[in-house]
Amino acid sequence: LIINTNQVGLAMDISVPGCANDLLIKDAVDSILNKGNKSPAADGHVNNLHSTLKSMEEAAEVNKADKTEDAAAAPLLHKHHQSLTAQSAADNTNEDVDMSPTSKSPSLIGPCHSIEEASVNTTIESVTMEEAGNNKQKDALPDNTSMLDAPPSHEDVAPSVIADAAADETGQSAHQNVKISLTPEEERLFQLLTSSAEAYEANQLTIDPNPPQQKISARGGFTKQTSSSSVDGASWLKPPPKVERIEIRVAGGWVRDKLLNQHSVDVDVALDCMMGVQFARIVQSYLALQDQEKEEEMKKTMMLEGETGVNGDSEMKKIEAIDNEENTEQSPPKKKGKSHNPHAQQKKQKQKSKQPKIGVIGANPSQSKHLETATMNIQGIDVDFVNLRAEEVYESNSRIPTSKTRMFGSPLEDALRRDFTINSLFYNIRSHRIEDWTGRGLDDLLLYRRIVTPVDAHETFHDDPLRVLRAIRFCVRLDFSTLDEQIREAAMSKRVHHSLHVKVSRERVGKELEGMLTGKHARPGRALDMIADLHLAGSVFAFPGSFPGDHDYASGPVSGHILGVEYNCSLGMADPCSRDEAIEEAARQRARGWGESKRLLSVLPTVMEGHVDEREKILREKTEQGGEVEDDGSGAMLLPTTVNERLLHLCVFILPFHNLTFPDKKGKVVSVTAQMIKESLKFPVRDIQAVSKILSHVDEMATILSEVRSQLAAAQSTQEEGDGETPFQLTPPCRLRAGLLLRALKEHWVTCLLTAAAWEIRSQQRLDEQDAQGTTATSIPDDQPSREFYRAIVDDLDLDECWRVPPHLNGKEIIKELSLPKGPLVGVYLDDQIRWMLLNPEGAKEQCRTHLQERKREREQECSGDGEEVVGEGKMVVDDQNEVNVGVAIGDGQSSAITEGENGAKHFSKKIRSEN
Repeated sequence: LIINTNQVGLAMDISVPGCANDLLIKDAVDSILNKGNKSPAADGHVNNLHSTLKSMEEAAEVNKADKTEDAAAAPLLHKHHQSLTAQSAADNTNEDVDMSPTSKSPSLIGPCHSIEEASVNTTIESVTMEEAGNNKQKDALPDNTSMLDAPPSHEDVAPSVIADAAADETGQSAHQNVKISLTPEEERLFQLLTSSAEAYEANQLTIDPNPPQQKISARGGFTKQTSSSSVDGASWLKPPPKVERIEIRVAGGWVRDKLLNQHSVDVDVALDCMMGVQFARIVQSYLALQDQEKEEEMKKTMMLEGETGVNGDSEMKKIEAIDNEENTEQSPPKKKGKSHNPHAQQKKQKQKSKQPKIGVIGANPSQSKHLETATMNIQGIDVDFVNLRAEEVYESNSRIPTSKTRMFGSPLEDALRRDFTINSLFYNIRSHRIEDWTGRGLDDLLLYRRIVTPVDAHETFHDDPLRVLRAIRFCVRLDFSTLDEQIREAAMSKRVHHSLHVKVSRERVGKELEGMLTGKHARPGRALDMIADLHLAGSVFAFPGSFPGDHDYASGPVSGHILGVEYNCSLGMADPCSRDEAIEEAARQRARGWGESKRLLSVLPTVMEGHVDEREKILREKTEQGGEVEDDGSGAMLLPTTVNERLLHLCVFILPFHNLTFPDKKGKVVSVTAQMIKESLKFPVRDIQAVSKILSHVDEMATILSEVRSQLAAAQSTQEEGDGETPFQLTPPCRLRAGLLLRALKEHWVTCLLTAAAWEIRSQQRLDEQDAQGTTATSIPDDQPSREFYRAIVDDLDLDECWRVPPHLNGKEIIKELSLPKGPLVGVYLDDQIRWMLLNPEGAKEQCRTHLQERKREREQECSGDGEEVVGEGKMVVDDQNEVNVGVAIGDGQSSAITEGENGAKHFSKKIRSEN
């Protein structure tokens, strides 16, 4: 026996030639430790990790046919041991770690090999519906809640732990007593699952060998043939096996949230001896048995009441009605006059059915979905049933399991296959106990508050690359300080980036990102910053044509510039050397763009804090002056238009690429940022439209803010040269210019303002960095221009929601008042009206009519003076100089162009749109 120890015995190397008995190993270790220098940490580490590991490895080599739980888990345990050793080394290099012999390190805690060893004393507490609702409201983040609020403190997610949450001197976790709270619905659900298992174990249930589609159906992941419930021999139609006991465990997020005293709506149930769909059919059969027993009991009650003379006739009629209803459901309906509608009958039968329907989602290993899942909605709770996952056997160069993979795994195997230790916890419904099979889940969740993988992080992320994004989401949501160093190293590897890029569907990527932008305790700024920090931005926000299924996205290359530098695209280059150099240069440019995204995120809190402060000041002033402000229903006063913080963070992050475009397959010019939202994330159309609208006007908004900054700087310089007592009055922006910009952006103008503010601040900072002499530096606060512009819009100019102001004259009235034909000229005067109303907010309808009539006379004179032909009564054509203002007003400050027909006369083919 060879033992090498460091200062606290965190890393040991044990080899026992010819010895396969763990008891002999333990005795040998004890004898050596008793004779030499002994530390409690080393003793606990040897006894609880290495001896068990070596014994299992030896046992697996001696008898490979042994399918016991420990032998099957040996490869995973070896990975688990490597993860522990790596974590131990990292802990030793940390200067903040207490290196005394009694120091408590999480790496000393090893896996468990029996249910008794993994179980933790658990106190079950019932909560009322009102209390559960309060927890749900506490966890949810309302749409109008500012994400600038402080992140959840440790008290907000305080674990329900009774005992001291520290590791004892032997290195074992002291989380031996925990407490969770169950709602009445959860208690009824768990009792139903337990009763179903007990009834099946007692042979009290009859499982239908050919269930109809009204009871069970495929919902995805199957071929057309196997998705039909009439297919004989389908894997998900096989009857459940006969077993003595079914262990029912709730896994993953539900357990984690309950330990953190948070509300959870989804329940994932893991079975140890059968497929999820098989147990779901057991539950369905038990519910049918309950319904049958209730009906029989009702019949007996009615019969007894009838014999005693209590409402005998009416009760017998009820019994006959029940019998007739049962016969009707079993036999096809009779035709009466009109032809029978099968769809109506199916809907009627579905409404009568009291058993929840089972939906089966097939496994799809190529997309990292390894388990077949059965779904049911039981008593209002969405429940997923799966089997415990075993260690999988792969062919070379493939991640699709072979037929050698065992169907069912052990709890330890399943726990070690989970993404993170905090999600590897189980709640055993039948024993009413929390189970921590990795020996680390409780401590990582409640004590050390960190994201750690049960086995090697590279293996975990390659198994399902989406887990790298889940690590970020959990780290931010649970307010953990940082990611484990091993996770950071794996997350930054090119192998994981490539797997995330090509292996995971874009819908899954978008859904995971959505969980970072919204939801419980979401802090999108930190999440996006971590994505950029781990070099994952290019895989999440993939460029057009860079992922499977998007290779024929365009008819030409991407063009434009990033941070003022022309984008160097490699498409179309014949020389391989030049193409390779262009690819590398383009990659470097994109990397600089994502680096700028991080810096933009760093200035965004300043912009948002300034905006919130300015908005509150305006609200207080309006309230003191007796002005009208809106109420959000909770008593809080609001200005009409607010910022959409989800879109704000999304736009700011991809802002460095907003000047890149490419022609799609039809030749239409498409923005790269719009393509990112549409294809890389698969976000809905409303998000694509909103992001496109914001980013297409961000440069114009940033120019206005830059002009405001110049005014502030000039005023500051004047005051410094003068007496400094003369008050400075900022010149408001042009009302027409600002109004047209707001009409184009509508409800997104505040979001665009803050996006442009971050862009303008970074532009100023880049100028300051280039100016070595500091001639461009000013003492103007970064957020001052955006605050001044916001105040001018909502207070001085009163332009907020100007796009909702109805026009004085609609299209029909303009045609009548100006004697115009239907055509593009109507749009010209609608545009004139919009401009006039923006410049004359107090103007009346008669004044507007007079202005339009005057504009018509001016145009007629201009056309006559230039020799242009006036076609028909009231019909005219303007010259090329004024053509940019011709068309239909569409509310975005621009107009549709007039086209010229075959006969030389200009005509119009669009519908007239009036502002309502």
